[in-house]
Amino acid sequence: MTRRFRIQSPGEDADDTAWYWFEVEDDGWVLRQAVFEAALEVPRSCEALQNPDGTTSGGASMAAAQAQLALVRERFGRLGVQLYQTVYGAFTEGAVEVPPEAVDVSESEFERAWSTALRHRHLSHYVTGPLPEGSLVTGMVCALPWGPGRTGLFVDINLPVDAFVDVAWLPFDPADWPTVGTVAEFEVVTLRFSSARPQIRLRPTAAPPPGEPWPHRVQR
Repeated sequence: MTRRFRIQSPGEDADDTAWYWFEVEDDGWVLRQAVFEAALEVPRSCEALQNPDGTTSGGASMAAAQAQLALVRERFGRLGVQLYQTVYGAFTEGAVEVPPEAVDVSESEFERAWSTALRHRHLSHYVTGPLPEGSLVTGMVCALPWGPGRTGLFVDINLPVDAFVDVAWLPFDPADWPTVGTVAEFEVVTLRFSSARPQIRLRPTAAPPPGEPWPHRVQR
């Protein structure tokens, strides 16, 4: 039987307070975990989680699931796990002992906290991990699946994960888009996960004037 509960961990002051939400199996094995911290800002366009006592939690520092993490590890190895932890937090793998102060919650209460935590994590800035926002990589344009001027393109950055440049970061004129084989420098914009598949979102650090070729870079 699945059990769901929450724990409030008060700190020395209000900003140290954290709220832990767990979904566990009979043996205490953690299935999903969400954490909210008073010291973290709630991302823009997100709502804060309302607590039963009428207060609000801070931003989410974790929204991790055992099944998804296991799939990421199987498909993408250590790098995939590092990227997953960057986006969703360092998941508590294994069993946990339920403390006496834990409060049982309903499935609907847990799902509300879980969905809120996911939104927070998806809209957070990722400044840690192997590819923090703002880091620079050199890559080669490897595919334009939708053709120039539409959706975006993929870049090979010599890592076993997808790297994608959205159309918003590319020249307006499709004729000025880089072609397959172009090697250029890119900046990490954010990270995304879809169906347990990580994707690095990039933008070019420089684009040539209209009609000019893309600057050549030596691929690292």
